[in-house]
Order: sequence, then structure tokens, then C-alpha cells
Amino acid sequence: MAVSEVKALQRLKDDQAAASDPHRHVWLSASAGTGKTHVLSARVFRLLLRGVDPAAILCLTFTKAGAAEMAERISSRLARWVRLPREELKFDLFALGEDVNDDALIARARTLFARVLDAPGGGVRIQTIHGFCQSLLAGFPVEAGLVPGFRPLEAREEAGMAREALAELLVAEQRGGSTRIGDAIAAMSLRMGEGAAEAYLRECARQPQAMAELSSGIQPFLRRAFDLPMGDIEQVIASECSDDAFDTDALERLAAANRAWGTPTGTKLSGAILDWLASPPQDRARRLDEVRAMFFTQKDTLKVAKPKVLAAEPDHDELATGVGTRAAELIALRGQAGYADALAGALEAGRAYADAYARAKRRVGGVDFDDLIRETLKLLAQPGIGEWVRFKLDQTTEHVLIDEAQDTNPQQWAIVRSLVEEYFSGDAVRAAGMRTLFVVGDYKQAIFGFQGTDPIFFEAAHRDFTRRAELPPGYHGAARELDTLSLTHSFRTTRPVLEFVDAAIAALPGNGMGIDRPEAHASEVPGPGSVTLWAPTVVEAAGDDEEGWIDDSTRVIARDIARAIKGWIGTLPLASKGRMLDAGDVMVLVKRRGDLASLIVARLYAEGVPVAGVDRLRLDAPLAVQDLLAAIRFALQPDDDLSLANLLVSPLIGWTQEQLLAGALREGGSLWRHLRQRDSEAVEPLSRILRRADFTTPYRFLEEILSGELDGRRRLVARLGAEAHDPIDELLNAALSFEAVATPSLQRFVEWFDRGEVEIKRDAGAAGGAVRVMTAHGSKGLQAPLVLLADAAIDPAKSRRDIIRWRPDGHDGEAFPVFRPRPAELGTPVDDAAAAVDARELQEHWRLFYVAATRAEERLVIAGAPSAQCAGIPPALSWYSAAAAAFDSLGAAEQDGERVFTGTRDEAPAPARLRRAASRPGMAAVPDWLHVPAPREARPSRPLAPSALGEDEVADPPPSATMRAAAERGRLLHQLFERLPDLPRDARADAAERWLAGAAGVSDAGLRRRMTRDAMAILDDPQFADLFGPDALAEAPIAAALPGGDVVAGTVDRLCIGDTRVRVVDFKTGRRVPASIEDIPVYHLKQMAAYAAALTVIFPDHAIEAALLYTAGPTMFVLPDALLARHKPGYRAGEQSYAGEA
Repeated sequence: MAVSEVKALQRLKDDQAAASDPHRHVWLSASAGTGKTHVLSARVFRLLLRGVDPAAILCLTFTKAGAAEMAERISSRLARWVRLPREELKFDLFALGEDVNDDALIARARTLFARVLDAPGGGVRIQTIHGFCQSLLAGFPVEAGLVPGFRPLEAREEAGMAREALAELLVAEQRGGSTRIGDAIAAMSLRMGEGAAEAYLRECARQPQAMAELSSGIQPFLRRAFDLPMGDIEQVIASECSDDAFDTDALERLAAANRAWGTPTGTKLSGAILDWLASPPQDRARRLDEVRAMFFTQKDTLKVAKPKVLAAEPDHDELATGVGTRAAELIALRGQAGYADALAGALEAGRAYADAYARAKRRVGGVDFDDLIRETLKLLAQPGIGEWVRFKLDQTTEHVLIDEAQDTNPQQWAIVRSLVEEYFSGDAVRAAGMRTLFVVGDYKQAIFGFQGTDPIFFEAAHRDFTRRAELPPGYHGAARELDTLSLTHSFRTTRPVLEFVDAAIAALPGNGMGIDRPEAHASEVPGPGSVTLWAPTVVEAAGDDEEGWIDDSTRVIARDIARAIKGWIGTLPLASKGRMLDAGDVMVLVKRRGDLASLIVARLYAEGVPVAGVDRLRLDAPLAVQDLLAAIRFALQPDDDLSLANLLVSPLIGWTQEQLLAGALREGGSLWRHLRQRDSEAVEPLSRILRRADFTTPYRFLEEILSGELDGRRRLVARLGAEAHDPIDELLNAALSFEAVATPSLQRFVEWFDRGEVEIKRDAGAAGGAVRVMTAHGSKGLQAPLVLLADAAIDPAKSRRDIIRWRPDGHDGEAFPVFRPRPAELGTPVDDAAAAVDARELQEHWRLFYVAATRAEERLVIAGAPSAQCAGIPPALSWYSAAAAAFDSLGAAEQDGERVFTGTRDEAPAPARLRRAASRPGMAAVPDWLHVPAPREARPSRPLAPSALGEDEVADPPPSATMRAAAERGRLLHQLFERLPDLPRDARADAAERWLAGAAGVSDAGLRRRMTRDAMAILDDPQFADLFGPDALAEAPIAAALPGGDVVAGTVDRLCIGDTRVRVVDFKTGRRVPASIEDIPVYHLKQMAAYAAALTVIFPDHAIEAALLYTAGPTMFVLPDALLARHKPGYRAGEQSYAGEA
């Protein structure tokens, strides 16, 4: 953000002003759009205005993007204050609640930017909690048990290391002659699927402490925790089926009653009972399901006995209930024991995998995010060194600000407590220079439970800090308790949308979001707004087609959304913007990534609507990446028919499916050999790909496909849309990353790429004028004039978390990961943990609805397509149903199948209806210029750098040690010429020695003396005095477009601008000094000629004088105009003007 674009500060209002008071501990609850970031940055400004050391302020945010936004806000504002007119600066200070008549305060405000820049560590510390932990551990790696120089693992490296650790674990076990771990993992894969089994092992690895605390005998431990008998459970059940244990008398009476019924059904049932009774206990145990089914339905209700049966046995129902219940208990016992044993095997494998993964990380000195938090906590709790670390933190950190506190987990809160525990001690409260804690968050926006967060920890932390901040006994000074404040006035969203949000929250069952009913919202945004509820999308099955794997209603709603957005663009007025809506004003939100999000992007592209693509996706998922990888795989193995077929139908070659089917018909042999024999038109581009495969790196191979004769990038984008650019660029970045860590080859690159999984994360806030499609989670912190919730009819019960954490009663260790029991395995204590997780996830489901709805500034549209299992009716717990209940309470009637709410008070003008498009709009005529090749871009494509002119005329050998030393000497001399002129003449030599020995790190005393002598020879020579005078510019950047079309850009060592003359001087620090002007190297002359030509354009009314100063002499050559003219850019022999000049 340019400083000139920074707007004047908005005045803080009421609780905003109170929350920004730098003298108070504050716990701030800020609803969506109420300006919490504004308040947080205002508090930082007010702390700085009171003289607080910037390095003593620590801001902890939830994401890197949030930290970057905060840093940008503060830096831009402080930079603006430096040169802001006094009255405008006073306005900003007034908005902060400061005394605008305090001249000293105004003067201090202008110095804050420089003060922050000069502060140790770069000024105000604005970091994520993980970034803070990393910097802390870097100072104490050995004490924390880490490898000095440890590094956080990148996503791809972490994924690859996880798989390698698993492979090493299994190989090591096989070498030891055991298969127990491998068998357990195989059983997990069969039970859960390979992906879920791998996810479970990764979850175990993320909790090494919990896994280490498990007892050595996991199976007996779980049996006791589940209150199950030890030993072979089938033997236990068989013993319970013996005549002594099972109620065989009841069964015999039931058999007699059914036999007395006298019907074939009664006789059959009686025979089945007697057959079971005649079986040995082991067989009885295996056939307990039959006993249960004799008397109970599949819905677990007692079957109705016939009158004759009841007449023969009046106690029939009681006997049948007892027998069926006992059979069910034994069946459940089998399921529970099976679950316990399966879980025991999984935990044993998880514990072994956690150890293997930890060893793999230690080998490379890597840590993941969980390690950073865990090791920081260990360091702070470590006797001795922990107290010292906390003491050092206490000495350097005076003010802590926590952003997005609702998404902070218990371990992170423990770190925060360690930072601020001294702030609330008696001595700290009485201290004159008070230290403060500021926490801002919103329970309603806690939506990252899948990352281990829970807003109950937010509330618990509030209670804890409130207790800590209670005034100490005997204290009678100014109150320094924790002030609990709230912000409910939105500066983002119009009143009708907020009224709908309040009504939706009120309609939720119980405390739907996990808290009592929150305060109602108020809007500070004038003007109209609207909420529109589309009718549910219900479509009859249309049969098979090319997208047959996608539900028909999903395809229809994606089409309708795309057509509606196209219809709104340019026709729908936005009162808040004073213009019509464009594509960049629309944000489409989905609850989860899937077919719908990708389909919406595809349909928008087909409709010609600019679209930024989904906010994140796996790098191997985009078609552009798959097509490029198919090219690599074909280059590696031309006889790989599948890769060649994929390449042929990709935009890179451009075959249709029909061409492939026709061209692939053959008697036998590979497809490639068949194509070569037929001399197909595709052979030549394919042959070019093959010719490059053995002589290039992965990056260069991809770049040649994309930018070379094949013109692959243009072809891919033409077919797949502009959203293909990001995946292509990320694949190129991946190739560069691979080449930095391995010997580059195509085969190794493919193997490396396939081992890891990387997500592409687009900057959704910088989508430009394009529709943004993203998840509701990804929209946190963003906003748009129009927000459309596309999948509001999703049933939350269909997306339960499969892996949960459970801690048995009496277990002293941490909760450990378990997978959900199946229906036949219910009845263990894990059921309660699963139910608690389900309840929390439902609350988070509603909080996510709140977050999604409050992204809208002016218009909110809600749509949904119920699944086929719902018979066209949105599930009761879906966002759609909650919205419908809100419309009912607001009295919004249905119009043409849609419901529209525009507020309970009339606003003028009324907003236009947001109708679903009924049919495809007509396509605009294609302009002629689209079919004409783009004109060649003006030469040159990038500016000429004068310092590089001529360097490519001869091949340079690899730089020797002597050459590198000479280059370093030149660099240091240039810096001396830049630093020393401003110092008094008699202090320059000593300052040069100190700087060379200290900051420059020159350890050779002789070299320092020689360099100082050379610098002084120049600075003390009267003939060069004007080059270092107050009017001379050092390291001056210049840029100009020359008349012939060349662009020159560079930095000159010295520029002296007079009334009629401009002097440009470049220093040459080499040891070799030309004997005369004729001996000056050509590339030096070309460089100076380019500078002179650029300055002629910049200063057309001045004479330009160019000179070279060889410091080893020192000797300065003033270059004649005629000599420069022969070396200027675009010069041709025999011409007297620039090339292309008339």
C-alpha cells in the first residue's frame, strides 16, 4: 500500500476508544466488521506516542497474512505521519483520542517511523505464535533439545518425510522378523481406507507426548478402560452362552409357545430355538444374531406375538425381551472388544510411527508447527533455564497484544501466560511504567476446531486473566483490572443483512453457537441492503453424461450461479459504491471444497465472467499441472501409453477424444511406435519433447514447453482459463525447489513430486476484478459487496470428524487419538467423547454460518442443492434451514420461488431483486482484434542496465579467489565513499578503520590500512572535492526512455547537478588503471555512454559531462562527447543520430 493511498484515520468510538487506551489491560470481544484491526493498530500507535520502545511491543496473530496486514497498516501510517501537513496529522491524532494541542506529541509522531525502523529486531514485533516460538527457540536451541540451526519443515518436505518414516518403520520391522506393526497398519487401511489410516498415523505423530504416556500393554489398558473382560473374548461369550449362564429355560418356554401356535411359522421358529439350544456354547456364541432376530425387528423393537402364542405363554413378551436383550449385550460385548483390540493395534502402530517420524525430523534438524509450540512450552517450564528465559522475555516485552484470540489453543495460551504472568504481580501493578495485556477475539468466529482450537479455551483464559488482574490487597492507586469490552457496531455490513444475521442466530436451537444469545448487531453503514434465499435446487436424474460422477443438482446450481452472476454484472446497483456491480465485487463461498467449487469456476469461465479460481487446491490436482506432468512422463518413457494419451488430448497437442480413439487403433505395440509408423502430425512436437529430455533440467524442460515452440502456456490458458497461471507458476517453483536440493533430472523430479502433497494458496484478497470462489474458512478476514453462499443445504451430520481425542477416566497422560467406533462397536466410553465432539462441531457449523454471512457488505444470497437422500428438502441442521427460519421470524414472504428481506425499516432506494437467471444470456459478438496476432512488443522487453553492457561479448572464466577478493574490495570502497563524506575530515580515517573491522568484517589489518589509504587519497584530493560535497548525490538511481526505443535504468556512483551542467562520475576500483583515454575498456565506455544518453533525456537543457575515476591512481578521465557518441545505445557506424531517429 503506497503511503499516498493511506486514508485519514477514522475516529475511535466508545468502546473502541476505551479498548485502545494504552494504560489498561483489555479483553475485547469484537463482532464481525466492527473494526478490531483498527482498534489493535490504534493501541500500538498510542503506545508508541507515549514513548514505548517499539521492540517492547509484541503482537501475536493467528496467520502470517494477518501479521503482514498489521505490519503494513502500522508502517504505512507512521510513514504518512512523517510529512503529513500539521492539520491533517492533528486530525489523525484526534481520531486516536490524543491531545492535538500537545506540540511535543505532534513532533514525536513525526519521528515514530524512523524510531521503529532503527529499533532492534526491526521495530514492533508482529508475529504469528509459531513465528514467535521459532525466534525464541533459535536463541536457546541446545537448552530446548533441538539441533542448532534447526529449520521449520515446508509442507512438501514434511509430507515426504512422513511417508519415508513410515516406509523405514515397516522395513526395519520386517528385518527384525516381526510384522505386528505392519499388520496393524494393514488392518487400519482395510477398516478406514489408506488415506484415513495415514491421517491417523500423522495425528499420532503430532502428539508424541500423549503416545509416550501410553502404558506398554495397550490392549489390557484399553480393556480395563472399557470395562471389558481380559483374554479371548469369544471364549468369554461362549461361557456366557452355556446352559448355566444363559436363560435356556426361557428359550424352551418360548419354543413351546411357538410350537403350540401350530402354524408353519411357529414350527419353524420353535425349531430354530431348539437347534440353537442343541448347539455347543461356541456355536451358540457365533449365532447370537439369530437369537436376537427371533424376537426383535431390525429397528430394535419387540416383535408382536400372535394371540395363540400369548395364550400358550402369557409371559412371552417378558421372556422374549430378556433373551433378546441378553443376546444384544453379548453381541455388543463382541463389538466393543473388537473395537478395543483394533484401537490397541492402531495405537501401537501410531506410537511406533511417532517415534520414527521424530527420528526422521532430528536427522535433518527439522521441526513442524506442533514442535515449535511443544518445545517452547518445555523450554519455559524447564527448571533453571526456563526461569532465565522468562526473565529475559519479561525484560524485553512490556506490552502484549493477542489478535484472533478465539483461535488460540490451550498450549498457546500457556505460552501467553508465561509472557505476561509478571504483569499482574503486586510489584508490576505498582510500577510506574505499567505493562499491559490486550486480547481481542470473538467467540462467534471460532471456526478452526480442526486445528485443535476451541472457544471454551478463550472463555477459560478470560476468566483466568480476570482473576489474575484483581487488585492486590492494600493497593489504592489507579485501577488496573482487566477491562472487558465489546464491539457490536459494524462498519462493514448494512443493517438489513445484520438484522437477518441476528434473526438467524436467535432461531438456532439452544445455545447453538456454544454461547448464550450474543448482543444484537448495529450497523454504521448507511443505505439499503438485502438478503435473498433462493428456492432449493432439486433436479431429476438426467442419466449418464461426461460429468456423471457429479450430482445433477450440483451441476444445475453451478450453472444457475454462473448465469446469475453474469446477469448481475453491470446491471445491479451497489448503493455503498455508487456504481454498478462488477465481477470483483462478488464472493462465492462454499462450506467445503469439492465438485461444486470447481464447477462454479468452470461455469463462470464458460460464461465469460472473470474468475480467480478456488482459493486453494492441491498442486497435483489442476489439469494444467497434470498435462505438464504427462509430458514429463512421456519424455521419460515414450512407451507409457496412458501418459502419451493424456498428453495427446491435452491443450499442448490438442487432439480430441475422437482423434485419440481413431489414432490409437492398432494391432499391437505401443502407441508411440504406432504414431511414428503412421507419420502422424503429432509426431514432430512429441519428438521435440523427447529430444530435450536427456539434456535439460526439470525447470528448463517445463519452461521450454511453456514458452518455446510448443507455446504451451498460451495453449493451456486458452483452454483452461486464466486460473491456470497460478498452478503452472507453482509447478515451475517446485522444479526450482527440487533443483536446489537434489541432482536435477526428470526422473528424480517426478519421484520427488509424487512423494509430497502441496496446496496452492491464492491471495484471495488480491483477486483484482474477478469473482472469488473460496471456502467460508478461507474468507475469514475478507469481505465483498455481494456474497453468495452456494452450498447452504449441506447436512453437517454427513461430515463428522473421524479421528477424535479421548482420555480415559483415571489416565494421567494427555488425551490420545482414537477413531470412531462403528455402530456395532458402540457402548464404550469413547461414545461420550464422540458425542461431545459432534456437539462442538455442530456449534462450529453455526459459527461458520455467522462468519460466512457477515462477509457481505450490502447483499447476501443463499442457495443450496439438497442431496438426493434428502428428497429435495434441506436438512434441518443446514444453513439453508436456519436461513429459512430467520425469514419466517422476519415475516419475509416468498416471491416467485424466492424470499427477499430488505430490512424492517424502509430504506431508499430499495435494492434490486437478485433473481436467479432463467436462461442463458446472449453472447456478445467476438471483436475482430481477438483473431489478429498481437503486435510485436516494443524493443527492448526490459530496461538496459548500463553496468552490464558489454559483459556478454566474451566468455568469462569461473571467478577465482583473487577475482572474488577484488570484487569484494571494490564493493567495500564504494560503501566507504558513500559513508565517509558526511563525517568531519579528521575523523574519516578512524571511522573507515572501525567500519571495515566491525560491520564489514575485514580481519586483515593490512588490507584495512590499504583500503583506508585508497579511500582517503580520493576524499582528501581537492580536485575531487565537489564529488563529495553537499550538492553531490551518491548512488543516484536514473532511468529514461531513449529516442530510439531503448530504456536505460541504473545507479550512478556520483551525480552533481548544477544550473547548466550535470556531471556523472563512476568509480572503478580495480588495480589496473588505463594509461590513457584510448586504453579505457570498451564496456566502461558503453556504460558511461548509456548514462550520458539517459541524462540528456532527463536534463535536456543541461550539458552532460561523464567521467571515470580509477581509484587505484587516483586518475579521472573526462570522456569527450564524440567518444561517448560512438558507444551510445543503438549507435551504428556512419550514423550521427540514435537508431530509429529521424
